[in-house]
Amino acid sequence: MAKKVKSRMISVRLLSMAMTGFFYTFTRPRTSRPMSMLKYDPVVRKKVLFLEQKRRFK
Repeated sequence: MAKKVKSRMISVRLLSMAMTGFFYTFTRPRTSRPMSMLKYDPVVRKKVLFLEQKRRFK
């Protein structure tokens, strides 16, 4: 039986480190490092750090 093919791009959720629960969704290559960026959080009305959330499997 052949291996299952994985996609090259994965969708990730960037979660606000201001703990507001606000998030952005991006796609990134599977082989690249986890994303982090400064983006606008409308809850606190400031630019804050957003980090890639750990994936939780059910």
